[in-house]
Amino acid sequence: MSRYNELKGLTVPELIYRRAQQYPFKLALSTRSHYGYRDRLSYSQLALRMDGMARALLSRGVKPGDRVALLLSNDAVREAVLTAVGCYRMGAIVVPVNTRSADDELAYAFGLVDPAFVVTTPDALERVNKTCPKARVLQLQPTPYDSDAWPDPEQEFHDIELPPLGSPEDTTVLLFTSGTTARSKAVMHCHRSQLYCGYAIGTAIGIHDQDTYQGAWPIFTSSVLNMACMVSWVTGAGAVLEESSIDNAGRLRLIETEGTSVYHGVTSPLNFMIDEYVRGKYDLSRVRRIGYGGAAMPAEVIEKFATRLPWADQVHIWGMTETGPAGTFLPPWYLPRKAGCIGGPMPGCAVRVVDEEGKSVPVGETGEIAFSGPPMAQGYFSNPEATAEAFVDGWVLTGDIGRFDEEGHLHFVDRKKDVVNRGGLKIASAAVEEVIYRYKSVQEAAVVAIPHAGLGEDLAGCVVARPGEVIDTQALREHCARHLADYEVPRRWFVLDALPKNPMGKILKRELRASLLELIEQDHQQS
Repeated sequence: MSRYNELKGLTVPELIYRRAQQYPFKLALSTRSHYGYRDRLSYSQLALRMDGMARALLSRGVKPGDRVALLLSNDAVREAVLTAVGCYRMGAIVVPVNTRSADDELAYAFGLVDPAFVVTTPDALERVNKTCPKARVLQLQPTPYDSDAWPDPEQEFHDIELPPLGSPEDTTVLLFTSGTTARSKAVMHCHRSQLYCGYAIGTAIGIHDQDTYQGAWPIFTSSVLNMACMVSWVTGAGAVLEESSIDNAGRLRLIETEGTSVYHGVTSPLNFMIDEYVRGKYDLSRVRRIGYGGAAMPAEVIEKFATRLPWADQVHIWGMTETGPAGTFLPPWYLPRKAGCIGGPMPGCAVRVVDEEGKSVPVGETGEIAFSGPPMAQGYFSNPEATAEAFVDGWVLTGDIGRFDEEGHLHFVDRKKDVVNRGGLKIASAAVEEVIYRYKSVQEAAVVAIPHAGLGEDLAGCVVARPGEVIDTQALREHCARHLADYEVPRRWFVLDALPKNPMGKILKRELRASLLELIEQDHQQS
């Protein structure tokens, strides 16, 4: 039976039970705990922990249909993933939330999804009480038997009957994503979309049941629960998740100790990682494939990997939260010749480039990238207007502009949605601009992407002062830091006399970016 057909009608817990029977002693999950150790679970252990977590959550009062928010970093990714699979088994919906968000962003996120419970650490308790006062908090603490403690499934096995398994279409997770507006939307995924996301990406990368698959992604993105875990469990591989506090040396040592065969990450950490590999002494002989996405990998970095790790081939993937994050992939044999191209549709998926009327455009012409396939999300939580706009006739309109070349490969051209991709973290320009406009000296503002050697893109804030005012960019940066996540604060600032606009008064960001590139080049020549 093919993997694709095997997944028909399954839920995530049913897949885990099946893998526990097939591969009882194989590694399923390796994760860092909040308590400082790395937990390595076989598939049979993962199935036991899932059931134990489901019973433990029920004992705390979590009910099927409840939303359980996770305000946890990857230094507690063990507890985050175990909570998620426990929720899948007993029918609750898990909601990872960005720990790097400012308080007003947290308050908005919590207000939108209205969680019944929030799982967090004691040092974040004050923030949760401030931004989500109605939810019950489950803290990670050394005394799991307290009623307000997160119940570790290794220590609590209640004689509680588990509810029946759900349907493949039951919503399992809400994942926040940045869009063109100043506020994020919560994308709804179900058992079906999670499993087929694992199939599509796992098949595209070429993962099989003898692999150990390691990656560096924050728990609050779709790349952990929907990609890393599902890719591994669908294919029967082992998932190794990195902690937040890991550095490049630690990342390489983890590859050694886990026997990682497939490493996958966003482009900027990979660039730094290969530099550390060159400086140190690390055994990466078991790595057979490098996967990357989140931004285009520069040709010189592709060549660096090919030179330093000639036994490991490379594959580039593209996707977004609404698409799984399944999407497109560029196989190894096209690299580095087609570096920057995002390739063709993943197995089981379809991709088109369409005009404003939703009709496919000819090869070579630009249009909006549209995606279809079983990894596609169900829509946006509590936002029917945005759902109707983006999810049309079985397709997701991604908001990204692309074109197909003569070989049938997709090229990313620009963003219809004004989102900056900073090292794989998506930042809505409108959200940053809204904060900048609150600063008293600013009359006009625009935030655009500028190239960055390590991150792919970085954030530039462009401002025009009110008449008679002088803008102190350091004070403006501090103002932004009080209201935005740290990676959302622009690193470069430009105080301009005016912003380029069209006759209707709309800021022309493409022209603005071109002007900034000229200014940056002039600075380089003078320095």
